[in-house]
Amino acid sequence: MVDEDQDFQSDTLVNPQALTDTLDALYSVNRISTLAHLLVGLVYAVFQFQNDKFISVSIWYSSVVAFLIFKWFLVRGYNRREAGVENIGQWLRRYRLSSWTLGLLFGSVVLFFHPSDDAARQMFTVLVLAGLAACALTLLAADHFSYAGYAICLLSPVVIYAVFVPEILNIFVALLVLVYLLTLIRSSKRLNEIMVSSLALRYENLALLKDLEEEKNQLDNRLSRILNDSSNELYIADAETLSCLQTNQGAVENLGYSPEELSSMTLDDIIVDLNREEIHNLINPLRENTRDSLSYKTLQKRKDGTTYPVELRIQLSAREKPPVILVTALDITERDEAVKKLIHQANFDQLTTLPNRYYMFSYIRSAFARAKRQNSKVALLFLDLNDFKDVNDTHGHAMGDHLLKMVADRLKSVMRETDTAARLGGDEFLLLLEGLQHREQAEVVVHKIIKSFTEPFMVKANEVYTSASIGISTFPDDGNSVELLMQYADTAMYYAKKDKSTHYRFFSHELRAYIDEQLAIENRLRHAIRNKELSVFYQPKIDTATEQIIGAEALIRWQNNDLGLVPPAIFIPVAEKYGLIEEIGSYVIEEACKEAVSWRERTNSDIQLAINISPRQFRSSGFLQTVDRALETSGLAGSSLEIEITENLIMQD
Repeated sequence: MVDEDQDFQSDTLVNPQALTDTLDALYSVNRISTLAHLLVGLVYAVFQFQNDKFISVSIWYSSVVAFLIFKWFLVRGYNRREAGVENIGQWLRRYRLSSWTLGLLFGSVVLFFHPSDDAARQMFTVLVLAGLAACALTLLAADHFSYAGYAICLLSPVVIYAVFVPEILNIFVALLVLVYLLTLIRSSKRLNEIMVSSLALRYENLALLKDLEEEKNQLDNRLSRILNDSSNELYIADAETLSCLQTNQGAVENLGYSPEELSSMTLDDIIVDLNREEIHNLINPLRENTRDSLSYKTLQKRKDGTTYPVELRIQLSAREKPPVILVTALDITERDEAVKKLIHQANFDQLTTLPNRYYMFSYIRSAFARAKRQNSKVALLFLDLNDFKDVNDTHGHAMGDHLLKMVADRLKSVMRETDTAARLGGDEFLLLLEGLQHREQAEVVVHKIIKSFTEPFMVKANEVYTSASIGISTFPDDGNSVELLMQYADTAMYYAKKDKSTHYRFFSHELRAYIDEQLAIENRLRHAIRNKELSVFYQPKIDTATEQIIGAEALIRWQNNDLGLVPPAIFIPVAEKYGLIEEIGSYVIEEACKEAVSWRERTNSDIQLAINISPRQFRSSGFLQTVDRALETSGLAGSSLEIEITENLIMQD
């Protein structure tokens, strides 16, 4: 039982209030549960009275009623318990035991009132028990153990009955009931998980609100300490007439009125959006002593007619004759501007001032909604700068950042007013084109962009040439999901960059089929790695003078049961694209080193081993560790291993 309590507490995140709320949910359904069991028990008892079982049925139903009365007292005791979580486990055990006992009481009817010669009465009994089990699913959702025990106690007698009375009908009914029971228990577990997750989310939100409230209170305390500063406005006003009885220098300076002018004014002359009646309604909780103070955000009007935002802190002093209200007005102009700045920083790229990825996702959804209403199309242009890494490496990151700013400005200069550009990160940009009737209209903007990139960028007195690869997807032609269309545009850009014969590419059904084929190969390749379908073959190097084998080159081969022998030209690019090449390369290095050692042992000669390394694996941070580990594990000398790299890799790095 201790373990069950621990499971119960862990499921509710060991939040004391969450534990209490969960128990409250269990005990609160007692009235519904009691009424349901009383009525169902009564109907069942009346049904059995017709079969000359008056005494035994009466005893059974009396037991049910007595236990339900006991459970009512149990609930009453729970409701009157002392506050605290120390005895939660005890109350949980009591509730579980009571639920299980109630299930046994109703489940016992199978053993006492279940005639083997009357199939109709048997089915009625099973239906009654099945109905109770289904109804209790939601009532006991707060605790899976309570429901599971109740359902088992309720329905397991049907299975037990079939064991002792093994007739064909009883056996099949028992099997169906067993399946039904397992389904209910699984559903109860899932329903309980949903409820616990919802409860956990609720308290996470409450904790967040509490943290925010604490931060707000801390800010309020800091503000309270500076109320006497002249920059804050203080007003003492008549609680009935709202006439300003006294003000401080802060009010004089901020409003622009003289002290004499303020003394002849009322609060509703200063507060913009509240008239006299509304101010009285606002301070009524202070008069009724339901609040010690209150706050209100509003605008105040200066003598010159301009307004500015303030946060009012209002307190009532009923001891004064007449009662007065103390109003502290804090100018929150800077705070509002700071909030606006934070919102801007959260939605816009700080380098280029373009919208960022977070902002664009919601904006694109709005654009899709507008396109649906207008029966138009939307194009997403995924743009990536070519060779931007070279600019950073050659001229430095500062110049690279400056180039990104100029790219953003140039994009905005060639776009229509209805189009939107965003920076997704790094050298990736996204352009949103709205109001299109045909997807080809996007090409007009694309050609403008490409043409604009033919002119050099003047970056700190340096001419920098760069180009861009653009992938295009359209709504609704290619789909209606933002994430999916972003992925499609990114994929089209990737193949435009790879093609090099064009600067842009539309996403197409052919490209989708190619992607699906690539994904299929990727899935099979992952399966092949797990199931060791990859093999290492060796191409010998022969000294033509001596006709002796002096070395061998390790070659990876993939034999698939469905695809047959897959050429490296097909699966190696897929492995590089989806990040599998490092694992495959490590496998080749380790296997080849082991095999090279066995050659030396068999031939007693030093045969050089050559392994061709992928550029991606060569650049990986763990490449040297992989080679060292393979040499150490196999015992192969480092001088016997040749690492082959391509000329392109040397030129790049």
